[in-house]
Amino acid sequence: MIMKRLIYVLLIISLFGCDTKENFKTIILKTTGNIEIEPDEASILIQINCVDKNIMTAKNCLMEKSDKLYASLTKYGIQKQDILTTRVDLNKDFSWINNSYVFNGYNASSTAHVKIRELKILDDLYPELLSNEQLTIGGLTYHHSKIDSLNEIAYLRALENASRLADKIISTLPEKNKMVVQISNIEISKSDDHIKAEFKVLNEANNPEISKMIINAGNMIVEQQLYVEFKIY
Repeated sequence: MIMKRLIYVLLIISLFGCDTKENFKTIILKTTGNIEIEPDEASILIQINCVDKNIMTAKNCLMEKSDKLYASLTKYGIQKQDILTTRVDLNKDFSWINNSYVFNGYNASSTAHVKIRELKILDDLYPELLSNEQLTIGGLTYHHSKIDSLNEIAYLRALENASRLADKIISTLPEKNKMVVQISNIEISKSDDHIKAEFKVLNEANNPEISKMIINAGNMIVEQQLYVEFKIY
């Protein structure tokens, strides 16, 4: 008799311990946050080429032009660590003439990535580089020295935008409360447990890239994207 009562007690405790969570709805939003800021750094790609039928002459020519370029850059206060040689090549150079290849000589070339930390020097440096016929300029790109901090702010703004948009959507629904379930910078799927219905608001007009910077009229835009899932109840 005592054993039978114990079994009943255990059964009642087990029943009361069952999970009685209610199903809930979710909203998955894709939002972006961005910051427009004036850049404080720039970079330039510079290529040097020397062609000569004597291989040693071509190599010596490349070294001489490289030394002159380095002297010109240091004149503007650019440090050695900001001049990175990214590629050095030595190839045979040909031209297509009268249906056949004609050997022009050996092409010795190098490519340097130059970081500009003081943008004010560009007014004089960039025209000087462009006017040098011995150089090929690969373009001017702007950056910001605190890009990591700017990305963090952009993410926070994306989250704020998601919360604000969720509030507007909830204002049209019977549910009046929300809680963040998932946050990701890549597309997420709905949560698996206890979901009754789901709403997705995906702005496909946004650029699908996770991270980008746009140079525009002297300013750059740092933009980050988030997917946020809200439980609504």
